[in-house]
Amino acid sequence: MNRIKLRIGSACLAMIVLLGLMASFASAAQVTVTVQVNGTAVKFPDAKPYYENNRVMIPIRFVSEALGAKVGYGLDRSVTIELGAKKILMKINSDTVTVDSVIQKLDVPARLQQNRTFVPLRFVSEALGAQVGWNQEKRLVTITTGASSTPVASPSPSATPVAGGNNMYTLGLKWGGETELGKALFVDNMKIANGKLTFTLPKIAEGGSKYASDGTSVKLVPGQTYSYTIGKGAGFITISKPESSGSGWEGYGIFLDTSFNEDMDKLFGSIKNDVIVFGEGNSGSTLSEVIRLSKALK
Repeated sequence: MNRIKLRIGSACLAMIVLLGLMASFASAAQVTVTVQVNGTAVKFPDAKPYYENNRVMIPIRFVSEALGAKVGYGLDRSVTIELGAKKILMKINSDTVTVDSVIQKLDVPARLQQNRTFVPLRFVSEALGAQVGWNQEKRLVTITTGASSTPVASPSPSATPVAGGNNMYTLGLKWGGETELGKALFVDNMKIANGKLTFTLPKIAEGGSKYASDGTSVKLVPGQTYSYTIGKGAGFITISKPESSGSGWEGYGIFLDTSFNEDMDKLFGSIKNDVIVFGEGNSGSTLSEVIRLSKALK
């Protein structure tokens, strides 16, 4: 029984890691994020920053106060952030925010997590007049203020990731410690024809799900053959298995939509009639390339 519980726990952890690259549907997927304000690291004594819907969410009090702003809370679950003449008003779980009496929409609403109020870092910082940069390789957010300040990281993802770049993905799929599932998935199995991806889920797979664009999902059954339409709004697939000689998991994300989010669109959005496969460390390649690479695996 303990072994079963351990495997279930490991499976959940593996899926959180895998869905880190699919943040649009990962609910509060925890990652290690460092935040600096004008070169000084912000300390988070308890609740830590996390990703949601491809946005960095931060406990608002610590960053706002580092920027010199005041934070207030209302009995109606509202949050007020004031810096000089600037005033931001938002409510927990609402995507509507008021900035200096102008109503705006948030990609991700304010959240209440671990008794802390989390807000989208970029929106709030820029609304307060700061510049925000993101370094994907270092998981570093830089917030700078003042006319002469220069962000340490580029404020928007680059089209072609390089060492130290800030796109959440990297070109060129990297295999993990084991490739047993990879060989079963991609060698003489997955194929694209007539605008559809067809494959048989290997019997060695212990985790498989198909996610729709609205976030709903269905479980996949090992040994069954599946066929999915590819293209805009088609969603993605996750497939994993525990390592045979280790405590980790081997897992892959197969995106049927090459422009699933902003970062993916910059790298793969122009690719048609193919899908994108992600492996170790958010590294990705087209299926056609992954099939070629898989045939060289031992």
